[in-house]
Amino acid sequence: MPKDVFFPSPSAEFIVAHCNALDCATLLLGGAAAQKRFRRLLDDVTTSPMTTRRQERELDALEDLLSLRHVHDDERIEAECFAAIDPASPIVEEICALLDGLQAARAQEILLA
Repeated sequence: MPKDVFFPSPSAEFIVAHCNALDCATLLLGGAAAQKRFRRLLDDVTTSPMTTRRQERELDALEDLLSLRHVHDDERIEAECFAAIDPASPIVEEICALLDGLQAARAQEILLA
């Protein structure tokens, strides 16, 4: 068995399974910088056999973005991006589903630890 085979964490599995939707959501909610940050996280989780502290911080940031934690801060780009979203758009439901899935995956990791 090759030495580089590993079992990904539930968060890593979720991110890989939903990478296209998460990529679009990060761009929509946080602009190009958030999308670039997500792509680095995606690269990290696909090449690392275990979740690192840096990946945990990035997962926290992704969860904050999807949960709209910073949309009320006019100093942040999230406020501007959020204001441009039509509340009736189907993307809103998809973002909520992505947040629920990410939170479930992270909760599963806690149970496995």
